[in-house]
Parts: sequence; C-alpha cells; structure tokens
Amino acid sequence: MFDLRSSLLPGMNNTVQKLVDESDTATHYGRGSLGTLIATPAFVSLMIDASIAIVENRLPEGFTTVGTSFEFTHDAPTCMGMTLRVKSTLIEINGENLVFDIVASDDYGEVGRGRHQRAVVNRKRLFEKADQRINNRLS
Repeated sequence: MFDLRSSLLPGMNNTVQKLVDESDTATHYGRGSLGTLIATPAFVSLMIDASIAIVENRLPEGFTTVGTSFEFTHDAPTCMGMTLRVKSTLIEINGENLVFDIVASDDYGEVGRGRHQRAVVNRKRLFEKADQRINNRLS
C-alpha cells in the first residue's frame, strides 16, 4: 500500500451546494406527508459526495474509497427552492481509513452534522471480492 499522507492531509475540505428541487424531496422518495422538504437520503447523499470529492482525484491509479461508517443528525427542515450547502473536512487518516466531519446549512442556518468514514481500497480487488461472493452464492 502507499502512504496516504503523501497526497492527503487532515484539514483538507470541500463544500458542495445544491438548489433543492423536486427530485430531492420527501414526496419524490415516497414520503408524501412531508411534501417539499428535503428527503433524508438526498441530504445524506450530498454529505457523502462532499467527502468523496476531497480525495477522489488524489488517490493513485486503481484505487477508490468505499463508505464504512456514517453518523448524522438532521436537525432542521430544508424546503424545495432553498440552497443546501455541505462542508466536509478530512479530520483523520488512520492507515487506509479516512474520517470526515461534515456540517450542512441552508439559507437560514445549520441544518445538520455528520461524521463519515471511508476506506481506501484497490478497485480491482474490490470487484474480485464482489464476484467471488456472487460465485460462492451460485455454487
């Protein structure tokens, strides 16, 4: 394996923002009673995307990251038409494990926080392992 600290440093961060549209709403995800509020899966997806963007272009050829853990709070509603901003900061590198601290806000203030862990893996080995699991199940 390679030394992640040669290309990644704690403190690196990335901010993504998205205008919440119909495809992000609870109604779109099958929770009609929550109407035009952002759905939790859309909220979490943006948090994960912000984290991945910090590292994806800094890894050696043939490597990627996979999510291994995610904790979050969704503390306030964000409505369709509002802009959701998510800032992820790489806070820890422990071997092949990366830990991110995440803060989300909209037009009126903070709406949530998260802690996300990803592992750096060899892409080819990952797919070999997936194929092996499928083949073992079929035999």
